Amino acid sequence: MKKWLSVAAVMLLCLALVIGVACGGGEDEEGVKEVKFGIGLPLSGLYGAVIGIPAKQGFEIANEYIGEFAVAGESYKWNLIFEDNGWDSEGGVASATKLIFENGVNIMTQIGGDPALAAQTTCEESGVILFTSGVPLEAYGPDKPHTFLGQTFVYANSAALFKYISEAHPEVKTASMVFEDTAIGRVTGEAAAAAAEYYGIEWLDAEYYPPGTVEFYPVATKMASKNPDLCYMDTRVLGAMRELGWEGIPFYTLWTSTYGDSIGWDKVQGYLIFYPVPLAEGLPEALREMAAEYEQRFGAEFTQLSLYYVTQLYFLTDALKKAGTVDDVDQIIATLETETLDTPVGPVKFGLPGLDGIGHLLILPCSIGEIGDHEYHVVFELSTDEAEALAVEIFGK
Repeated sequence: MKKWLSVAAVMLLCLALVIGVACGGGEDEEGVKEVKFGIGLPLSGLYGAVIGIPAKQGFEIANEYIGEFAVAGESYKWNLIFEDNGWDSEGGVASATKLIFENGVNIMTQIGGDPALAAQTTCEESGVILFTSGVPLEAYGPDKPHTFLGQTFVYANSAALFKYISEAHPEVKTASMVFEDTAIGRVTGEAAAAAAEYYGIEWLDAEYYPPGTVEFYPVATKMASKNPDLCYMDTRVLGAMRELGWEGIPFYTLWTSTYGDSIGWDKVQGYLIFYPVPLAEGLPEALREMAAEYEQRFGAEFTQLSLYYVTQLYFLTDALKKAGTVDDVDQIIATLETETLDTPVGPVKFGLPGLDGIGHLLILPCSIGEIGDHEYHVVFELSTDEAEALAVEIFGK
């Protein structure tokens, strides 16, 4: 890390003398200016297929729908610059360094907790706005003014899940999780444990496995021996747990019908999904239209990873419009901190200073879905205001 930062510092000084670090990226033949947006995400392997590619496609289709937009009387369009972050710390540093010092971005997103944490120091030192996912609350604060949570908030979603469990499943007395040993895994476990304990549910020891694991029976066997009533796990672990005879309630963050196809729909009945899923009834018309276009074009369901980053590009576009600038980072930050921003899922805002000390956490409505009869059904919802209040109540210091 220190070696990378040393190289980055030298590059920054050199490039600042030659070209500067700018968000605006020139002007095309039609007089429409570009705004550069750097996007670090996994583009290969399992994480590329499950996370990176759907996110990339979400950004791309949102960009097409947004098209040209006006800021302070000038016409702009997004120039999305994608870099593979490998879903790990080394990739986070490498992609951030390239995006800043070669591509000249001053707004960036890093998908994945480990890449985001690794990129943070470079972004903060370079004055680059960083949108993160899957990092602990300690990653935000007044000493990190350029860092924002850029997608749905695991603490608020965990609060909503355990509120629902306490009301709908009073028989649940114990809970735990099985997940890979990454920043996202640890943050999810921390949030779920605190929410469980708040509602009087005993949190058992979690089981973490190394990234890249392909054999899940050993870790499933350990968790099955604990026999929690409620357990966080993906479908690879769930399949093994069901075969071992576990009969508890599983929950997870992501859902696509391919999960049911892969392990058998009998094993996913009752699976709770505690992040919003764009497969439910009552979606806004604009989002339904985009989802249909997405599915036709890419031959895949329009799922959460696409939704998160459609939402991100929309709120960022509205932030630039309301800030009246594409390159004044301080003004853009002030706008993100104070304005309600428009997206296809409805208005969103940043807040929760009681949790991070600065109010850089994205607040969205929370919904809990349950899989039944080959379908995703919403069983519980919290509005933005309700989600914010409950998160502060449970996690506020």
